[in-house]
Amino acid sequence: METGGRRRRSFPDAIVVEIISRLPLRIIARFKLVSKQWRSLIESSYFRSLFVSLHRNSSSSSSWSLMFPMKFQNPITEAIGFHGCKRWDLPKSPASYLIPFQLYPNHPPLDYYYISSSNGLVWVEVFFGFDENHNVNAKSFVGNPVTKEWVEIHQPIDPSTIHNSLVTRVVNGVVSSFKLINTSYEVNDRNDVRSMYVYSSETGAWSFKRLHSPCPLQRAGFNKPLILDGTVYVWDKRLDDDDDTSPGVLVAYDFFAEEDDNQCRIIPLPGLYNKFVRRCLTTSGGDVIYVEILDRRLKVWKLKSDNSDGEWWQLTREEINMASVGFDFDCFPMGINPFDTDLVYLWSRQHSCVVSGNLRTQKFTLRQETETWSDGEGSWRINTSDSKKYMEEVHELDTTLVITLSQFVLPQWMDPVPRPPY
Repeated sequence: METGGRRRRSFPDAIVVEIISRLPLRIIARFKLVSKQWRSLIESSYFRSLFVSLHRNSSSSSSWSLMFPMKFQNPITEAIGFHGCKRWDLPKSPASYLIPFQLYPNHPPLDYYYISSSNGLVWVEVFFGFDENHNVNAKSFVGNPVTKEWVEIHQPIDPSTIHNSLVTRVVNGVVSSFKLINTSYEVNDRNDVRSMYVYSSETGAWSFKRLHSPCPLQRAGFNKPLILDGTVYVWDKRLDDDDDTSPGVLVAYDFFAEEDDNQCRIIPLPGLYNKFVRRCLTTSGGDVIYVEILDRRLKVWKLKSDNSDGEWWQLTREEINMASVGFDFDCFPMGINPFDTDLVYLWSRQHSCVVSGNLRTQKFTLRQETETWSDGEGSWRINTSDSKKYMEEVHELDTTLVITLSQFVLPQWMDPVPRPPY
């Protein structure tokens, strides 16, 4: 074929696929915009299988950020960011792609807030101010800030909401749908009932739902929910828990369970509680992880998939005497590496620094303000100033809380954002 005296060449699709599949996902996302044909090729199951096969050696990690819960004074803030791994090859941490919000780059300054994340998708709320009736003018979006794919969710903002969660359904390694959960305490609710509105990407609509607990709860759970795929875990205490040494329970519910299944699970936390305990809840390697520091000893538990023996939790490793690693003074656990259960992150009040620790080698290291360092997998960044602000507030507010920071983890594959049917 000749155009203007020049011969125009086109490569066979098979060669195009072989070339593009060797690139990092950040670059592949741009190629999806070249044409409908390239987009179709890249989103095909064959291309996905080829990419996963070629990048198998880099499958042990992906870019991620450990995010603070939503706070109006500091709407989008990360504690720890990891980037630069071969799979995505990002020049900065995933949380950095949320600022500014790409859909309104030229708009006068807006308030927008990170709400929740699951399997690479992020829920963001954008506030445009107030309408003529003094009602809040806001929009919600779910999407991937790195690939810049967003879906607008139509919803009223409910000021009585205490928990907001984004959950996802994964089929054959791909996010097929998502749900948004707005949980609040209704005036007439009993202590064994939780009320909420649930949005489904499969229907494009909100529905009202009431969940029932097998035992009355104190409704102590104003903690940030922990999310693992389609299940939400919230810390609470049983109403009959008069013992001050009780560590409380996790209230768990799978939002992709059968529609008529409205029963929560109650999972007792391990160990005992006293006012000197420091603890956090997180996920790693597809498991729920509970971390505790008490009497200068660090313990890390994994939630078992089978509790037929009557035990819900098992220690991932032997407990560590913090004095032996040089950090035995007032440390708070912040989280665990999403891909390696042996890598723990703590806040040291003594040093006003984040501490990274390896449970396997028992090597613990101070990380300084805005320090960036690299290892064989990628690059790291620590946000010390905001970590100090948040962790000190938690300490002053209530030491009984279970710290739950949000993990924004990019997926192993670049899933297209599920689209509602409208």
